[in-house]
Amino acid sequence: IENGESIIICKGGIGGKGNIRFKTSTNRAPRKAQPGLPGETGHFEIELKILADVGLVGLPNAGKSTLLSRISAARPKIADYPFTTLEPNLGIVKYGDYSSFVMADIPGLIEGASDGKGLGHQFLKHIERNKILLYLIDGTDETPFQSFKTLENEILQFNPDLDIKPVLICRTKSDIGNELAEEWEKFDQDILVISAVSGDGLETLISTLSKAVQ
Repeated sequence: IENGESIIICKGGIGGKGNIRFKTSTNRAPRKAQPGLPGETGHFEIELKILADVGLVGLPNAGKSTLLSRISAARPKIADYPFTTLEPNLGIVKYGDYSSFVMADIPGLIEGASDGKGLGHQFLKHIERNKILLYLIDGTDETPFQSFKTLENEILQFNPDLDIKPVLICRTKSDIGNELAEEWEKFDQDILVISAVSGDGLETLISTLSKAVQ
């Protein structure tokens, strides 16, 4: 169903006729009526897929909720333990004078998510309707490229068509992260570097995302 489109799921019933419809000049209060026909009934499961310009993808505790809270007015739950976010959060990120884009904080994915592990299917379905994916890789991760490939693999196993979706990669927690230059050199594209806590790199990130979603 497209935005603004209407669809009939169940047809309504047909109204009956009350006793007033049978009133005549000689019978002013008839005790007769005609019942209507009932409408259709059914049981349906409606599935919501979050629609956003930017979808934040990362392992648990990668800093997705912290980033969203710093660059938008959204206030997701933030704590220093995995799976703090159990449902998607949306935030409006403003840039320029009158422009903005919608960012979705997708709950953390783990290896096996495409098979339903860790509520994987409930989380992955929200990725399908984002314009671009922003992978957040924890700057303290000693194997960042492997973590990225784990995320990418789970997403593509869930839906191979997501391979055509634009991707940006961001290294978080630059204020406390490890350098491990050789690990980050394994990536075949430029890596954005930020610290949501100190604010370093956030302006560059917003500028890059705003151009990507246009």
